[in-house]
Amino acid sequence: MSALDAGQLNRLLRDLEFTASVAMRKAAPKAVQHQWLQAAVHRVDVRTDEAFQQRLASYVGLRGKLRANKQALFHLLEDLKSVGGLRFEDMLRPVSDLTGQLEKSVASSLLGLLDPSQAAIDRDLRELLPRYGFPLLAEAPTFDECVRWHAGLGVLCEQVIASPRWQAIVSRLDSVLPVSAGTELSDVCKLSLHLSQARRVVAITPAPTRFTPIAKPVRPVLSDLSAEGAVRPGAVRLHLCR
Repeated sequence: MSALDAGQLNRLLRDLEFTASVAMRKAAPKAVQHQWLQAAVHRVDVRTDEAFQQRLASYVGLRGKLRANKQALFHLLEDLKSVGGLRFEDMLRPVSDLTGQLEKSVASSLLGLLDPSQAAIDRDLRELLPRYGFPLLAEAPTFDECVRWHAGLGVLCEQVIASPRWQAIVSRLDSVLPVSAGTELSDVCKLSLHLSQARRVVAITPAPTRFTPIAKPVRPVLSDLSAEGAVRPGAVRLHLCR
């Protein structure tokens, strides 16, 4: 199963190669945040550790109803971190129940901290990936649509990382990350961060267009004008009066 065909994948890999260093340099602070949270989530009590809570709230961008229910969210994360084989829907449903709306971005970010093989959904990815033929996620999707889109995103990440060109790309990403982040973060996490930051560059880059050269008009070849009596087409014959 593939998320993109060969041509679509080639265009995506080309843009990843083009934006690798610049995008990951911008993503480095978030990569360091992710690394710290990923290492700490299993050793602290999320319900009571204020330093972890502050960093987590900043990382996932708690706003609105989720910010008002952040203690319930911290308790939920503490309960779920010991669950084996956690799926996206297992995180999406209880997180969304806290606000009454689908919290796909926050749920996928929390899942990515517990399982580094899981990709995170954010607005930048949603806007960028359809450029390459990946399905568009509706502005107000259903629960099942979110689950399917996240599953497809996972397939896309596997497809990119399996490409022989990925090793050169990830080497460039690691070259601009702190050494610890480069070694501890998963390739899926690096790819997600890369895509999110690359969106602003790639989105304004026009897709390549083939231009058909305009043929220059060919001037008609005139006959030998040196012959006596030859007249250029359209010329006016002058008669001199004596």
